[in-house]
Amino acid sequence: ADPAAAANIAGLLASNPLLAANPLVLATLANPLQPHQAAPQGPTEEPEDPNAVDPDVQELCEYFKVEERHARRLSDIMKTREDTFIQDLERLYDVLERANSPSGLLVVKMREMEEGTFVGKVKADKDLAAVSKKYRLDEQAESKLADILARYDDNRRREYLIEIERHLEVSNRPSAMAMMLLRKLGEGQSLGKPGPAAPGSFADKAQREARGEKGGRDRDRDRDRDKDKDRDRRDRRSRSRRR
Repeated sequence: ADPAAAANIAGLLASNPLLAANPLVLATLANPLQPHQAAPQGPTEEPEDPNAVDPDVQELCEYFKVEERHARRLSDIMKTREDTFIQDLERLYDVLERANSPSGLLVVKMREMEEGTFVGKVKADKDLAAVSKKYRLDEQAESKLADILARYDDNRRREYLIEIERHLEVSNRPSAMAMMLLRKLGEGQSLGKPGPAAPGSFADKAQREARGEKGGRDRDRDRDRDKDKDRDRRDRRSRSRRR
C-alpha cells in the first residue's frame, strides 16, 4: 500500500472517532479503488465474422439440403443484393420447391444473379390483384402472371390484362386457364379469341342471370316444389274418384 495514503487514512480516523467505529467505512478506506483499476463491465459482443453465412441463406440451404460451399457462395452473392434480398429469397424458395435437384437449380440461379438476369419474386400490382380476386386464381397462377407481366411496359401490360380476363371469364377453371396462357404471354404473342363460355364459368353465370335464370340450387328447389304440387293434385283427383 502507498505509505502516504496510509498516513492520511490514519489521520482521518484519529480526527473522527465515528468513522473509526464504522466497519463499512473501515473496509472502504482499507481497500480504495485504485485509479488504474477499471470497474468490471458486462460481457462484450464478439464482432461478426465477415465470412459467416447469412442466417436466412443458411435456413434456405438447410431446408433444401444444399451443400455448404453453395451456401457460402449464395451468402456472398446476397450481400450484393440487399435491395432485393427478400424478393430474391422468396423466388428461390418458389423455384427450388418444384425442382428435382434443388442444388443444381440453385447453381443456375446464382449464375443468373451474377450475370444480372435473375428476377426476384414479383408482387401482383393492383390491377392484376383485382383480376386474381375476381376469378379466384390460386397463388401459383397469380405469381406466374405477375412475373411475366412485369417484363412489359404499362401499356402492353394493360392490353394483356384485358386479353387475359376475356379468357378467364369463359373458363370454369380460371387458374388452369391462366397457366395455359403463360407460353404465349412469355413469347409476346396475342392470346387469340376466347372460346365459348363453359358451363359454370363467370361469363356463363352472367349470361344466365341476364336471362333471368336461377342458379342450380334454386332450380332444384323449384323442381321439388313442382313435384310436391303435382303429387297434391294427383292425391286430390284420387280422393275425388273414390267418392
